[in-house]
Amino acid sequence: MPPLGVRQNEPNIRSQFIDGMSRAAFCVSVVTTDGPAGRAGVTISAMSSVSADGDSPTLLVCINHQSRTAAAILENRTFCVNVLRDDHTDIADRFGGRVNHEDGDKFAGFSWVEDETRAPRLSKAVVTFDCRLLSAERIGTHHVYIGAVEQVTTGSGTALVYADRAYRKTQPLSGGSMIHNRIRKFNTKDTYPEQRLDNDLCQVVVAKGSLVFVRGQVGQDLDTSSSVAIGDPVGQTDQAMTNIKTLLEEAGAKLEHICKITIYITDPRFREPVYRKVGEYLKGVFPVSTGLVVSALARPEWLVEIDATAVIPEAP
Repeated sequence: MPPLGVRQNEPNIRSQFIDGMSRAAFCVSVVTTDGPAGRAGVTISAMSSVSADGDSPTLLVCINHQSRTAAAILENRTFCVNVLRDDHTDIADRFGGRVNHEDGDKFAGFSWVEDETRAPRLSKAVVTFDCRLLSAERIGTHHVYIGAVEQVTTGSGTALVYADRAYRKTQPLSGGSMIHNRIRKFNTKDTYPEQRLDNDLCQVVVAKGSLVFVRGQVGQDLDTSSSVAIGDPVGQTDQAMTNIKTLLEEAGAKLEHICKITIYITDPRFREPVYRKVGEYLKGVFPVSTGLVVSALARPEWLVEIDATAVIPEAP
């Protein structure tokens, strides 16, 4: 099928369009592919969700027809969208053709993972979407690819943004639950790669609002005071975090308002499974965290205790 044309109703509509789009903000991603046509990748800002429903969730990306990656995706029938972190400008520049690696290999020096589709996945991306090609259509100078998402892998950090013809970092607006300034955010997958952890944390939180102090919670039902999950540190952690969520809501707060948590465990072997469970509750929150191994808690059957400090943001 020949490429669709785009009508230009005014002589200068193209320049107006380019100028107008430069004022919009978009996440910066690297789209990669591998297969019979070889490995290829390119930096894009034109990526959007299509639908979360149907047989698979779907998204679309737009790639210039002159890009080698465009042709490779058509032959390989797979691609991966790697949403870059705001400290990944070097990756964006390399795959965007602004700078070249000394041996010409765009992928060299970065950590990549190969999943089922074989499209390279950046291990430290904010999030990746591994896709199989559903449809492709050329419109003007670009191919529009719609992919069926087969795997979503979430990482840490904040997405790199392109706006006003420059890379940008997102900053939370005053007011709302994101008023807290969480400094030097990281994920424990990066800081403890030898351990199976996935906790979004930060080094410092600057918060403004009403303090909420949550008493240390254990594997105990809030209403009956009965101990639960005897001998199971993960089950007790789940109960403790459920209690914290309930108590915060009763105080008019939310889990995302948590600024500081302290985790007490009675055996260092509990650390990984306990921290993983806590990480499930606090994904994307990035609190400050302290962990302690203690000889015992108030009852012999209690293996884990967690306390939290939250700040309800001031109204805008």
